[in-house]
Amino acid sequence: MNGETNSGEAVAVPNAASLEVISSIRYDRFLSYSSRNTLISDDGNEPSPFYMLRYHRDRMLAAVDELGWTEARNVLGGRSGVIRLKQVLQAHLTDSYSSAELSQPLKLRVTINLEGYYSVTSTALPFLPLSTLSFSHFPPVLSQLPPSIDHATPDRSWRIFISPIPVSPSLFTRHKTSERAVYDKARSLVPATRRRELPDDILGEMLIVNHCGEVMEGSITTPYFWRRGRWVTPPTSAGGHIGTTRRFALETGLCVEETVLEESITGGEAIWLSNGGRGWGWGEIEKLEVDGGPNGSIGTFID
Repeated sequence: MNGETNSGEAVAVPNAASLEVISSIRYDRFLSYSSRNTLISDDGNEPSPFYMLRYHRDRMLAAVDELGWTEARNVLGGRSGVIRLKQVLQAHLTDSYSSAELSQPLKLRVTINLEGYYSVTSTALPFLPLSTLSFSHFPPVLSQLPPSIDHATPDRSWRIFISPIPVSPSLFTRHKTSERAVYDKARSLVPATRRRELPDDILGEMLIVNHCGEVMEGSITTPYFWRRGRWVTPPTSAGGHIGTTRRFALETGLCVEETVLEESITGGEAIWLSNGGRGWGWGEIEKLEVDGGPNGSIGTFID
């Protein structure tokens, strides 16, 4: 069906009854020891095992606002909305896991529909050091351009490619919803084969580019590029998601917004990536060989 958002934008809207707004939240009991995570929990004072909880509520609220979903907005809005979301997540954990099992980090995929009903599913995540989840700065790079990652930096965790399919920005690229066709198509192009010299936990990512040749985002991450002596991330005007870790990076001064053209990216360039399940990691840009060979996933992906 066709519709119009609250911003007046005409978009092709999937069946509203089946459409959901999504956020994927890391549960990790060690996050309760992170003062940075506490500041962006439900009230900014109480330690929380949920990664950037208030930011997740805010991104979902922004989406339902633009969709014009009044009932969902009533559920998410105000301080009570953050508390309600926390209660929904806690209820899922209590119903699904024993106390012993809750030592395992989890990805909580939470959805809300136009009627304001939540749904939560969960899968296991790897253990990560708090330093990977709560950056105060990007580890330094060497002076060469494109930047190299120095010896003090965490191990490489991503292989990164550029999607050959340009994308038109829309409500469904600005906000994370169940309308994921653009991202599913990009992810299907990530090569399945591993390089023998890379460890098994290396993940694959595909950068999304719009029709103007501007990088929008990654298919499941926010990218950060070294430009003119500082780290930059694509602006919202390029059309990508308003992600939680992206917001954290901008608000804490880790980076600034700047347009990144595909033509400015060099092979082997090292960049940082972040997402709400795995925090921060880095990888190098590789050439995507599109030769009709088998494609698939690399490692376990967190959307």
